[in-house]
Amino acid sequence: MKKFQVNEEETGWAGFLIDADCEAALPLLDRAVAAEAHDDADMVQEAWDKGRTIVTSNRRDFLLLIQRFQSRENQRDCRDLWGLVVIPNLQLMREEGLHSIRHGLSVIAKEELLRWPGAAFLNLYVRLTAMQKPEIRRFERCSCCERSLPIREPWNTWYRALPLIGSRNER
Repeated sequence: MKKFQVNEEETGWAGFLIDADCEAALPLLDRAVAAEAHDDADMVQEAWDKGRTIVTSNRRDFLLLIQRFQSRENQRDCRDLWGLVVIPNLQLMREEGLHSIRHGLSVIAKEELLRWPGAAFLNLYVRLTAMQKPEIRRFERCSCCERSLPIREPWNTWYRALPLIGSRNER
């Protein structure tokens, strides 16, 4: 099996960082740890420092905080995170939804799963819904990553077709 799928830098992904509002998800995800930070903004910083994907039920606040964190004034330092997974508050929906994406995302027909290190490298927004298929969007990648960390096919074509969450130039 390949060590990486999207880009070799995805091997730097450390796992999931679980928000206090959904700690019941800890045993449902591999490589998951509870966040040490209690404040949402501090948790965004912790996720960046530790190379982890945030898992929360608090979608609105985290979308705003992540976009703000990734917005860079000098356009030189990469501040891209490893994505955001939003899970429902209802325990039954949470367990069923997490079971369906535990090892990755089924996003391209007849392709293998997009494993979590690759999804995290792409800095995706994944939201579990009452429907079986999760909502997937993408945060804008920094210009440095766009130039120096290319996305392998077939993932690049799929990634470019995803809806974009905000824009760094909107702020």
